[in-house]
Amino acid sequence: MININFLANRVSQKDKQKEQDAKIFHISIYVLIAAVVLMVVTIAFEFYGTLQISNSEKKIKEYKETILAQEDVEINYLIFVNKLKAISEIYQKRSNKQEAMNYFSNTFDGVAEVIGMNYQEEQGGLVLQLQSDNVFRLEDIDNILNSTELRKKYQNVEKSALIRTDAGSYKLTLKLELKKELN
Repeated sequence: MININFLANRVSQKDKQKEQDAKIFHISIYVLIAAVVLMVVTIAFEFYGTLQISNSEKKIKEYKETILAQEDVEINYLIFVNKLKAISEIYQKRSNKQEAMNYFSNTFDGVAEVIGMNYQEEQGGLVLQLQSDNVFRLEDIDNILNSTELRKKYQNVEKSALIRTDAGSYKLTLKLELKKELN
């Protein structure tokens, strides 16, 4: 008798299907493992990022507390610096006034007598009153006031009043601008 196996074709198809299913199963396992690994890496990265943010927030809080603790020192320092600036300005103004007074006293020594000095703080100037015995000394005063040496040192010197006294002497009032402070 001849055996005819009608299922042989079907068995070979089933074997091929099993092999194909096995391949798909292996690929699915690899994809699943890759997905799990990717998910674990993502969760680890997110956890690491959260820790970094938390540490950064702690550091920021510590820095803020440190800065706030130093606020009084900074305020005292700023007050001190402003006081030094004010003192420096006062000293500069006083120095300019003293320098001008000394310069004009020395310049007119023997030519005229400085009978009055008045400091004008708002205008930053000085008003001088000179007295000369005669008209020839008055001419010497005028020559000194127009000299290039004096004009280099004090550019704005204004003769504001000239008076002749009953005794024959002359009084001359000068207004001059002191050196401006250079910042």
